[in-house]
Amino acid sequence: MAATVLGKFLRKIRIDRDERLYDMAKRLGISSAFLSGVENGHKKASATLINNIIDISQFSPQKQEAALMFARKFDELTDKQIDQIKNILKGDGDNH
Repeated sequence: MAATVLGKFLRKIRIDRDERLYDMAKRLGISSAFLSGVENGHKKASATLINNIIDISQFSPQKQEAALMFARKFDELTDKQIDQIKNILKGDGDNH
């Protein structure tokens, strides 16, 4: 199974902070094996885990809200909507 968007996001946060898998898992209240499974797409993150991830992310409240909305609605997005989001994030979208 391929890594999910959430898994890649988690790994990026962890690596950007030079944090070991074990240490992040401990802060999230889960085992390092479970966190590894989430990062690699083998385990599904619960709503509680997603909230805990956002809480430890140290994002601004606006970024926290956007991340939560994205995580909660991701499975409902159409391919067209995902392409639009990707274009915005790449800087190719109309940001006005």
